[in-house]
Amino acid sequence: MNPPLLRIRLLGGFGLVREAGAPLAARWSRPGARTLVKLLALTPDHALHREQIMAVCWPHAELRAALGSLRVALHTARHTLEPELPPRGSSAYLTADGDLLRLVPDTVRVDTDEAEALARRALHTGGRRELAHALEALTGELLPEDRYAPWAEPARERLARRRADLRRALAANPRPHGGPTLRPEADAARVRLDWALHLDRSGRYEEAVTVVREALHSYERQGLRDACTLAAARLAEVLGRGRGRGGGEALAVLDAHPPGAGAPDDIRAAHHMARSAVLSYRGRYEEGLAAARAAEHCAEAARGADHPVLLARSLAQQTVCLGLSGLADEAAGPAESALAPAEESGDRALLATVLSVLRETERRAGRHGDALAYGRRALALAEQAGRPTATAFERANLAELHLLRGEQADAERLALASVELAEPFGGTALAFALTALARVRVAVAPKETARLLERAGRCAKDGGHLQAIDEVRTAWAELVAVRQAVP
Repeated sequence: MNPPLLRIRLLGGFGLVREAGAPLAARWSRPGARTLVKLLALTPDHALHREQIMAVCWPHAELRAALGSLRVALHTARHTLEPELPPRGSSAYLTADGDLLRLVPDTVRVDTDEAEALARRALHTGGRRELAHALEALTGELLPEDRYAPWAEPARERLARRRADLRRALAANPRPHGGPTLRPEADAARVRLDWALHLDRSGRYEEAVTVVREALHSYERQGLRDACTLAAARLAEVLGRGRGRGGGEALAVLDAHPPGAGAPDDIRAAHHMARSAVLSYRGRYEEGLAAARAAEHCAEAARGADHPVLLARSLAQQTVCLGLSGLADEAAGPAESALAPAEESGDRALLATVLSVLRETERRAGRHGDALAYGRRALALAEQAGRPTATAFERANLAELHLLRGEQADAERLALASVELAEPFGGTALAFALTALARVRVAVAPKETARLLERAGRCAKDGGHLQAIDEVRTAWAELVAVRQAVP
């Protein structure tokens, strides 16, 4: 008897359906097993070497531990895909060929394969109906729960190129009789916004600014007000994070594209979040706090798919504003409330940000052990999400925590790693990294510390981040105190 066909959905969110047989479990007992299946489904030939899978799923584990985790994940995946499989039975869907793991082509179908096949045929024939059908089949974000996972990026880019090919073909093939047309320009602008978010989180701020500007100008030409408000919010946040901290321009962009009277709550939340972020970059923490609270109010009302993301971001931003205002006691509440929606969102980059905020609140409270635990989780997630500047920042903060605990060797190692990673980006990221290294070395090499702080000061000024500038000033004061204490 032939096994029932297994269909794997990647567009719009990961899902599994079998055409017959026992129902599949809604939840996976082991995340590594789920990621294993996703990796195989994303790969064009649906086969990967065991070491490739271990490198993604357990990047920091020793070889023996990673092999053990892979065996457990493989067993879990096979029995999740085929609940009736005997303990030592051969899987109809997931097999091993030496060191290669493979989805069985005769029994497994993946939605992206079918959508890409439709696209290839439509592009070959050139018929408008076929092109529209193929574009519709490719609608839906690839694995939104893994939006910032580096391992999904090649497939994400491949599908984006295929969508762009279809839109160009549709634009070159106008619909007869003057009927309604698809809006390839709006779709292309949405793709630009998604790509800009990736560039932003990768630390490629100038490229991100260019891409978001293109999306904003496209929405302006089409008169799409809500889309303009969202694009303006994205642009303002990237301008604020880039070198020179374009706070004035960022606020002007937000003022030029406020939410309309009937704007959805998620659009309003994004606008207020961007305003809060820009205001906090400029040291206007009280105003930034008010904007973050307005964002929280809108996020609570939104209740859509982005609700957890919006809520977690607005609460984390409140913590940042309160902490930088010197109100550390009040900052703990919003930080703790942000954790649950951040975890619910499935966004590793967002969860890393919230954990980073929690790390700082614990450090300020003198609970260095708890701060270290949060910081380690934040670092691991920032690395997994492919965020180099955030990774450098987390390393710098962990270095200072180890220093507070008297763990000099760990502090030195992390500070050096932070500087090495931040070096290509300069600006704020490098300012924090150099300041951490200076603090690590202040007691043993005061002359070198002075050189590090001089450079950190230039980087902080270049980045225009007030917190970084204040950190450098504080570190200078610490160096002066050390020098005065030396007889």
